[in-house]
Amino acid sequence: MKTLSRYIAKEVALSTLSVLAALLMLWVFYDLLAELGSLKALNTAQILVLVAATIPGHLYELLPVAALIGTLFALAQLASNSEYGVMRTSGVSVLQVAGVLLSVGLVIAGIVFVVGEYVVPRAEQMVMRVRAFSGSRPMVARAFESGFWFKDGNTFINIGSVLPDGSVKTVRVFQYSDSTTLARTLIADGASFQSGQQWRLDRVAETAFAADGGVSVQQHPQMAWNTVLTPNMLSVLQLEPDRLSITGLWEYISHLRANNQDSRRFEVALWGKFFYPLATCVLMLLAMPFAQIQQRASGIGTRIFVGILLGLVFIVFNRLFSYLALLHEWPPVLGAVLPGLIFLSAGAVMLYRLERR
Repeated sequence: MKTLSRYIAKEVALSTLSVLAALLMLWVFYDLLAELGSLKALNTAQILVLVAATIPGHLYELLPVAALIGTLFALAQLASNSEYGVMRTSGVSVLQVAGVLLSVGLVIAGIVFVVGEYVVPRAEQMVMRVRAFSGSRPMVARAFESGFWFKDGNTFINIGSVLPDGSVKTVRVFQYSDSTTLARTLIADGASFQSGQQWRLDRVAETAFAADGGVSVQQHPQMAWNTVLTPNMLSVLQLEPDRLSITGLWEYISHLRANNQDSRRFEVALWGKFFYPLATCVLMLLAMPFAQIQQRASGIGTRIFVGILLGLVFIVFNRLFSYLALLHEWPPVLGAVLPGLIFLSAGAVMLYRLERR
């Protein structure tokens, strides 16, 4: 059985990789066409960086679907070559085949989790950074462990973190009168955008350095701050909830709860980060009954079409139940787990009915 399991796992893995490569090339091609309209604002190198940075996001979204189509294709190939029938007649049970698919699915699910948690947030920040700082803007920006640093002429700005509502936490402003002389510093707990180029700094410590060496320190509950830095530029630090890491989601959910604000949107995204990778296993198990239906009557092309259709339905269901959970105030975990449960139940019922025939 070990040899047989390795053979099935190899066929499924190779089919999944082939399908994933085809889907990624198709999505990247669409992205490239979409970015051609930005040639006036972006140069060729920036467009290529943008397209390359979208690949991890596509990989995260398409890998479960590719696993479904790849499993359908591999099992259909085995069925058309009578290999699957020989396996079954030789004593291999459906549960044993499902166990092999589950083991492959768990490996793919681990890859999906790692990509979504560590690669996608950084890639999305790169995309937004290129978009925000393209063209002839006078701003220069770099990201470090201390936060995000901006340079605007002789002024250096450090933003500790940007919250999804557009406000920022921990602002440090260093103004130089020339290239070497520090004139003033502003250290604020947070800031919120007002209008035009004006921000409101909260709980500010202002330190002024005089030319004769004198230093004065003032405390301000609030303070107006004019800068060319805009919320659009700060979008380099803002990601959609499903693009944030688990740590980032948890920190922001805690912040919202501490301020008695609605955090359900981010809680749904947090639970989705855990359950979406596991959907790979569900979709691969769902491929089993479809691969066995009319093994000789339907061709491989039909099964691939079924796989694409199922993948699209799963993506739609995933988005739909996320919105329904917010609209009807369901428990956040319900919106994340329901699509997988529905597909798993449908696959189990179909497989049961096929085995009873």
